Amino acid sequence: MSRASAVPRCPLLAAPPRASAASCRCGTPPTPWRARSPPGPRARDVAAAASADATVDDGSKSASAEDEKPAKSVVFVSFLWPESSSSAAGVRTCALVRDFKSRGWRVHFVACAKRNSHADALEAEGIGVSEILPNRGADFEDVLATTAPSVVIFDRFMAEEAFSFRVRAACPNAARVLDMQDLHSLRYARHHAMKEAIRFNREKDAEKEKDAATADAAAADAAADDDDDDDDDDDDARVNPILAAMSAIPNARDECLNRELAAVQRSDLTLVCSMVERRLMLDTYRVPPEKLELASFFCESNHCEMRRNGEDLPPIMPPPPLPPTTPGFDARDGFTTIGTFHHKPNVDSVRWLAEAIWPLIRAELPTATMRVYGSYPTEAIRQLHKPECGFLVEGFAPTIEGVMDTSRVLLAPLRFGAGVKGKIVDAWTRGLPVVTTPVGAEGTVPGMSLMWPEGLWEDRTGVWGGKWRSITAEDFAADAIELHENREAWDDARIDCSAMIDRLFPAERNLATVRRAIDELFEGEGGLEARRGQDYFAASLWHHTARSTEYFSRWIEMKETGKDTSAHGPEGVFLEGQTREDDTEA
Repeated sequence: MSRASAVPRCPLLAAPPRASAASCRCGTPPTPWRARSPPGPRARDVAAAASADATVDDGSKSASAEDEKPAKSVVFVSFLWPESSSSAAGVRTCALVRDFKSRGWRVHFVACAKRNSHADALEAEGIGVSEILPNRGADFEDVLATTAPSVVIFDRFMAEEAFSFRVRAACPNAARVLDMQDLHSLRYARHHAMKEAIRFNREKDAEKEKDAATADAAAADAAADDDDDDDDDDDDARVNPILAAMSAIPNARDECLNRELAAVQRSDLTLVCSMVERRLMLDTYRVPPEKLELASFFCESNHCEMRRNGEDLPPIMPPPPLPPTTPGFDARDGFTTIGTFHHKPNVDSVRWLAEAIWPLIRAELPTATMRVYGSYPTEAIRQLHKPECGFLVEGFAPTIEGVMDTSRVLLAPLRFGAGVKGKIVDAWTRGLPVVTTPVGAEGTVPGMSLMWPEGLWEDRTGVWGGKWRSITAEDFAADAIELHENREAWDDARIDCSAMIDRLFPAERNLATVRRAIDELFEGEGGLEARRGQDYFAASLWHHTARSTEYFSRWIEMKETGKDTSAHGPEGVFLEGQTREDDTEA
């Protein structure tokens, strides 16, 4: 895959289902801006009405108006409905949504996707939901007018690209928060590096086979010693795909990285899931620290009164009531893995597991089973189902408990990826030890917030819920077998699972961090407006020469509908029929 093909298409290119392919290509320039018929009340009208209701004739606020002050409002914007049953990103998003709701906020979720059971689940919890099409200003602005948000949270940088300019125009006083989920450009760069390493190794193998097939038998015998030396050189020349992926860090020439960083800089605050990615953005990409907040997973504390190697494990937080005990070593058997197959790292992980790792495990444990769970399995994944080899592709898992509580070890042989891996966090919450790679463990090793230079992980010790240092199929299989068969090692890892949840992912502490960061946007002299007044980089990105995504979105809408339905034209451009506010007031 070329680097260009690895970069996701801008969601603004994604035409609605009824649009023709021509709408995504260059063509006749759009006609001049035209105003649509006057819309219903807009966000500023709603805000003005609320202000008027809360003020008595003499300008002072009445006690009753203060008591009836409307709750704060937050709007989540995404291209998909959050799927808490099938993706780690969905789990995080739903946790944030519920936390806002529990604190009395009015919560609304907007998605550019057809309404489904996940939208129904949100609505059943009292969350407002709206299905809209991308590149339709009027529909989105109607939602903003109705909800009058004080905070808008964009799910991934693509949503920020497509909608932040509309929020900025319609609700200028609303804080714009980007939830990254993971650093997409890092994941794409690692995927590309891994594939290039595999391609290089295949080419080396093909050359070797060709040389062996065409060599003269007598000459080959006479040069046997030299051939042995050449073989050693060939082995040394092979590239480890995991090491290649771990060394790939996108630079300023990476288009996707530039898009992500632009979204970060335009936003008032960015939620970063991984401490490693936050450090990368601070140290390498020079993002101001006040713009980044670590917001990883939000798990109920799993602290339990257990001992490891005869010593007490001090809790990171005061222990809550003990959770129900999950099954122990003897009540579990076999291996499992889980992850949606819409996610390419999971697809590659299962393929590598089936082709290179599982045969090694099965050779040592001939009756062992490997159960593979995940939503949206492709036909290629289904074809890996081989009951005679103990490799079972089970598909969607109705519950995490049903998957995690019967298996003895979770395998996550990830060769590329980014962010914190939800499957590992899920396993730890169920007391299930994990075997993964350094890529899989990234962001979950306490005290390790740096990227992985080669060899950094080799001699590290410390608490971790399983094993995470393997970078070859042979080492990974050996770790999996040891953890499956060694009761003492398994018991220690199980206790460490609880320690990891307490240390890295306690819900109340991590959610409180997000609350504080959002509240601080409005604090201080001048509040959010003063903060933006000092954000020179963001201001430069909002200049018209750096706003291609906004103009392209408007162009698509005009080409497909014949008009710009937005009530807010680009800054400095007044739509036909509009007047300046100063003229109106006069």
